[in-house]
Amino acid sequence: MPLLQVGDPAPDVGFTGADRKEYKLREYAGKQNVVVAFYARAFTGG
Repeated sequence: MPLLQVGDPAPDVGFTGADRKEYKLREYAGKQNVVVAFYARAFTGG
């Protein structure tokens, strides 16, 4: 996957939420803002 630049559209990716539901970024396109945060090694023993 190429690196994103400021202003580039986000790639169409999906995530599993804490509620175990699947979410896709395309479902929110043009409807509301979305913030995606990653925490490396969160909730792991390492």
